Amino acid sequence: FLDYMVVSIAADIVPITGENRVLCYFGLKQLENNARTGLQALLEIAAIQKPYTVTRIVFGVAPRINAAGRIKHAKDAVALLISKDREEAGYLATEINEKNNIRRETEQGIVEEALEMIEKGGESYSTVLYKENWHKGVIGIVASKCIEHYYRPTIILTESNGKVTGSARSVR
Repeated sequence: FLDYMVVSIAADIVPITGENRVLCYFGLKQLENNARTGLQALLEIAAIQKPYTVTRIVFGVAPRINAAGRIKHAKDAVALLISKDREEAGYLATEINEKNNIRRETEQGIVEEALEMIEKGGESYSTVLYKENWHKGVIGIVASKCIEHYYRPTIILTESNGKVTGSARSVR
């Protein structure tokens, strides 16, 4: 399961030291030479070039796997990862790639809206923003992007199933 292991380590953005370094090394080798069907389909649809690296997995594979759960349901990603049928895996990888495109567009629109709200709000030591129709699957990413621009603790809130839900990010 080293191919799954390297994707997990990369997606979780844990330090690549000690045993993680060893697991990543052998996991990347397995991805290059004998990846499971679902991972191979995802690597192809994401156009990840060999030699595979942790960075390429972090930015090319992990967001696509995560997008399935952010936009719809994570079961699609699970189905892809356990698929042994090449045709099914190709279809699922295409679907997940499309969800990632939707996630990117949704995220970008909300980030632009949030940054505009911050600009209108003036100077402050922190940011708390709410809009009822923001997609709850991307508000954590939006909070991180706001910090990249303004470097202050940020809380992004939205409504989901009749309740306010949110994500918070802070600075050192």
